[in-house]
Amino acid sequence: MSVPEPIPGGHFPPEVKAQHGQLSPAAAAFLEFTERVPEAFSRHTFKPYEASPLIPYELHAWPTFVEGPVARQMREVAPALCRLIKQAPRRLLGATDRAAAFYGIPHERAHAALDALARTDDARGAIGRGDFIHDGTALKCLEFNMTAGVGGWETALHVQQVLAQPAMQRFAVEQRLRVRQPRTLRDFFANLVDTVRRDLDWEGECNIGILFSPSTLPDAGPAEQVSRFFTAQLQELLQPEGARGEVLMATYGSVESGPGARLTLRGKRLHAVVEYDARDRVALAGAAYVARAQAAFDARTVSLLNGPAQDVLDDKRNLTLLWEHVTTSALSEPERELVRRNVPWTCRVERTHVERDGTRYFIPELLASQRESLVLKPGRDYGGESVRVGWATSAADWDTAVREALDVGGWVVQERVRPTPIHALGPEGTVVPYSVVWGLFVLGETYGGHFFRMCPMQRGTGVVNVAQGAVVGALIELE
Repeated sequence: MSVPEPIPGGHFPPEVKAQHGQLSPAAAAFLEFTERVPEAFSRHTFKPYEASPLIPYELHAWPTFVEGPVARQMREVAPALCRLIKQAPRRLLGATDRAAAFYGIPHERAHAALDALARTDDARGAIGRGDFIHDGTALKCLEFNMTAGVGGWETALHVQQVLAQPAMQRFAVEQRLRVRQPRTLRDFFANLVDTVRRDLDWEGECNIGILFSPSTLPDAGPAEQVSRFFTAQLQELLQPEGARGEVLMATYGSVESGPGARLTLRGKRLHAVVEYDARDRVALAGAAYVARAQAAFDARTVSLLNGPAQDVLDDKRNLTLLWEHVTTSALSEPERELVRRNVPWTCRVERTHVERDGTRYFIPELLASQRESLVLKPGRDYGGESVRVGWATSAADWDTAVREALDVGGWVVQERVRPTPIHALGPEGTVVPYSVVWGLFVLGETYGGHFFRMCPMQRGTGVVNVAQGAVVGALIELE
């Protein structure tokens, strides 16, 4: 793949400045600022925990500023697409048998998921993060992670730490920037409180359990620190009306059943449970917890986020489901346009035929003949470890991956999206073009903020993920 060359000394050609200027005038002005202010090159990244004990990954020192049409697109597309995905299982599949077959899950789990969707206005309060690439024209959704356990919620800390650098403060003053401060964490808890109010009889109390498997629960010290920090955020919302609440972090096995089919943790009644580490809910949470949680959910004594619905919501095949109906009346014309514009073509990997751009293909032959324009990924994997980007994969390895996907089932193939590069300070001190994935949060019905994952274009497999060496960048929205 041909990528732009590094820029020694940070002298940017006009076309690069114009490219950044499409994000905002400030984004282009920042490049000009770095050309005349050497201090802007003094830091590359904040190491894990250096910027804050709540940030467990490297944070890039350079911000990216966005406003105007791009910012509006972020705020409009992510919630609209999230809502459509949450409606898709019941609206486009309907019957439990069809859902079980489509997602490859047992009938009882499919039934529990669809029942949970039916009882919660299609998971109105569910938590999600869409991963997008900007191709220079539109944001394209690679996947929507509909799980509480998504990373990057520390958006306010990203902005605070990056802008606290002296050079960045100077730039902000020079440009008279008006930063729209992200409220991801506050909106996260506001959504939880609203969900509890809808699901339960409100009693002026909202205790929230954030649950992990034993292997992923943070150590006692950090867990206590984060719990106190979270509780303070929650109480800011509750105290003006005289309500109270606490945030507790624990393992699934710590949850007990109390009187009236209520869930308790450390002697406190839980009103909401955030199943943070639950990509495979039964395996990670355990059958005993799942039974207790289902009994409480059935009795309407607890809100589960994302709960049983996650079995059908957190699956990349939902994008294929949208594309399978993009020419049907099951979607409205605005919804069809949303899919065509903001979701790259995606289909299930099966030994069958598919229509693409008006041409009928046998899927195995399509995969074999158009490798460099396609991306192969499992429907229920995360972390990017199993993703195969065609242009970065040898023909032999691609063929092996395709055979595995066809034999195992549950995989999707997606049209490759070519990212518009973001130029920023690289590991060797020169400015390099980065591939960037835009993480856009949706908390219930609310747009919940944004951040970048960044990887230099000259290295890697084409997968931009912190588990594979990407760093996080501060995406700063201006008013």
